[in-house]
Amino acid sequence: MRSREVIKRRRIMETFFTSDTHYFHKNILTFENRPYQTVEQMTKDMIANWNQQVTDDDLVYHLGDLCLGGLRQTIDVLEQLNGKIVLIKGNHDHSKYYKKIVKLDLLHEYHEVGIEIKYEKHQMWLTHYPFEIGLRPRKWSIHGHIHNMESSYDNQINVGVDSPHFKHKPFGELITIEELYEVMTERIPGIEEEFMKQRELR
Repeated sequence: MRSREVIKRRRIMETFFTSDTHYFHKNILTFENRPYQTVEQMTKDMIANWNQQVTDDDLVYHLGDLCLGGLRQTIDVLEQLNGKIVLIKGNHDHSKYYKKIVKLDLLHEYHEVGIEIKYEKHQMWLTHYPFEIGLRPRKWSIHGHIHNMESSYDNQINVGVDSPHFKHKPFGELITIEELYEVMTERIPGIEEEFMKQRELR
């Protein structure tokens, strides 16, 4: 008779999205009214909250403006963060830093402009800046950059930590692919209706 084996099941890899963490950026505390007194506390807490949510097996798409400290502070942050991080360069991310960081193997992937991914027959362009792609069903601009401002179009979704789309979540909590898909599903009927109206006017 075989001895009884206890099998520890490995958690299925999760996919997360975030943007504009602005670690070590003092002015962001007042610019966006973040719930911290000091930039050091903000950075420490946001890293801890990230790691409570993300394991090393998980995939995280960070859409830019990760850290506004120097090279050493940026490396220090990345050394602490869990997950396989795919970074899309933001306007505050210095290419000269990331050329060095990539060689340290602290990122899963690094992209200067953006990438395209697909999920449940939805096509998503991941960029730092909002991407105007035209109103098309199941095609989305997933972005950051605009902080607490609303996106201009229904098929643009701001996944930054200050985004008004996800104010119901605790500050800084990353957005799961399922949560993103839920937003897209809610918006599809209105997008399809407007798309058909535009076609009828041609």
